[in-house]
Amino acid sequence: MAFFSGLYTRHFARTVPLALCWLLIVRASHILQSGIWPNPVGMIASDLAGALVLAVLLTITAGAFRVLLILLLGCAAFVAGMHLTVHGTLFQLSLIGKGVDPTFVTGSLLNRHSLLLPVYLVLAWTLHWLHRRLVNDPVVGRKGLAAFAALVIAVYSVSFQSLTTPTNNLVASFFSQIPGALTTPFAASVTEENEQAESPQEVRDDTNFFHQQMAAPDVDDQPNVLLIMIEGLSAGYFPSVSEYHDLDPSVELHSLEENLDRHGFRIYRNALSMERQTDRGTFSILCGEYPDFRRQSRKMVDVAEDRASADCMPARLQENGYTTAYWQAAPLDYMQKGDFMPRVGFKDVTGAEVFTAEGEEIEGWGPPDPEYFSNIAERLRDLDSTATPWMVTLLNVGTHHPFNTGDTDGENQEFDREDLEELARAEPQEARRKAMKTMEESLNRFLDDLGAGGILDDTMVILTSDESGGFIRQDPESVPLNSNVGVLAVRPPDGDSLDRYAPENQIVAQIDVPPTILDTTGLGKETGDMIGRSLLVRQKNAERDLLLADTYTGLKYFLRESGQLLSCSELMTNCSTWNFNPERLFGSLEEQTNVDPFLTFEERTALFNNAADMKPVENP
Repeated sequence: MAFFSGLYTRHFARTVPLALCWLLIVRASHILQSGIWPNPVGMIASDLAGALVLAVLLTITAGAFRVLLILLLGCAAFVAGMHLTVHGTLFQLSLIGKGVDPTFVTGSLLNRHSLLLPVYLVLAWTLHWLHRRLVNDPVVGRKGLAAFAALVIAVYSVSFQSLTTPTNNLVASFFSQIPGALTTPFAASVTEENEQAESPQEVRDDTNFFHQQMAAPDVDDQPNVLLIMIEGLSAGYFPSVSEYHDLDPSVELHSLEENLDRHGFRIYRNALSMERQTDRGTFSILCGEYPDFRRQSRKMVDVAEDRASADCMPARLQENGYTTAYWQAAPLDYMQKGDFMPRVGFKDVTGAEVFTAEGEEIEGWGPPDPEYFSNIAERLRDLDSTATPWMVTLLNVGTHHPFNTGDTDGENQEFDREDLEELARAEPQEARRKAMKTMEESLNRFLDDLGAGGILDDTMVILTSDESGGFIRQDPESVPLNSNVGVLAVRPPDGDSLDRYAPENQIVAQIDVPPTILDTTGLGKETGDMIGRSLLVRQKNAERDLLLADTYTGLKYFLRESGQLLSCSELMTNCSTWNFNPERLFGSLEEQTNVDPFLTFEERTALFNNAADMKPVENP
């Protein structure tokens, strides 16, 4: 035991409680900042593991390594607090590449919330200062201490299904993610994968994860189509849906729900968002395919860079005489949407650039929602005056962090002491709440304006979201699918009837949007290889299964519409089985203990590998 002699010294014995106290202070600051209370039992166990690792690091580092440790602690605590506030999870180390994108930096990092960075840096320096003054005993057994820390991290890694839920400890989670982040820091391109890939792997006949079903009705008068994607919106924010599932949302959009009802929308109560992040959700909504479930999302990029092809719904409409337009609020170069959208069938593609004067730089993510929806209403009036049918897709940005509402004292002004004091006084989630309320008012005016102008008369309108963000449950640890509570609301054109559409309690998903639009426009026979089930299908020919994931927690899901859910870790080695009422998915999940997974490890892996498959471009 001489190798581990450092564990029994007074130096280490004094450092552990100091590290634990510091981590609990950071934990408290994150709770105050985000409003999320983790599971207390898991939290204490996680913080104890983190304290042991941090104590080792404090013991064995000195000089430049100690400076690096303090900087790393301060920055990690800052990023963790922001990520918890915005996404409800700690950060995924493997996704750090997105954080250095210039558009992301100016849009989400350079705002008054960045004032908290020096606060966390000072807090980390205070830990260093206290350790130097309270613990003066000589250091022995550095190698044994390092080996002990590695052992703690290894045990920690296999003890948690997800390393980034709020229960996790900042330090232990960070170091536990390093091996995975180093082994696959970047996803291979489609070209590289197809050079080595075998044919799609076989799964059992009783699974139906790549289901397609269309009604394919004949349509005499093709309607216009307006597809509205609201950044981060969840149906859990609608009071009737949250009450139906017994959810506790951070935002309640009463007037938007009432206005949707007045305009003849049907809000689906069991709508699933396939994944997190805008590019993943947008790909499913437009192309009727599963999003990229890998750590690094490549599907949209591979299409944009002509390495892969996608047979998407806008192209089908354009080929059949529709004028297609994609008008978003954010810059088009982020996620390469400026290249992707024309390749999948959009003729008119605009982003934040049209909202700024020529030569001016775009501030933040783009225009706030009042400015955005007012501009879109004018463009739609001009477009509707033409003789050809049109399909327009929208994506706002005001409900994206840092939640710019367009106030004169907005996020892009100079930061000062008053900003920091206001942040300290602000209720957790208040910025999100204000942004959602601003969106609600803007979208209500937008729909009322379109209705008054007669534009809605011959237009099918679908309201959905690129992803579902926000906090739906008080205890985000206890139940899966916390970040997959999506939104889908449908308004058929005048002359059509909601009686033809699926009932409001049916399980629906983002991949159902393309087949529904094609069915409504009379192009239901032209879906090609798209998956999904049209909402016009009333007689289901089979119970389908769905693949889902949450890239921020690293969890992957296998859902059977008949009432079973398999929740698995990122590597799909650790799984739990849940049952639910198919008509009340989010409000009836119950874990089943001592039950074997209904898919083997090989089948689970094969399904997600098959979902990643894309057609390479011929002669690129």
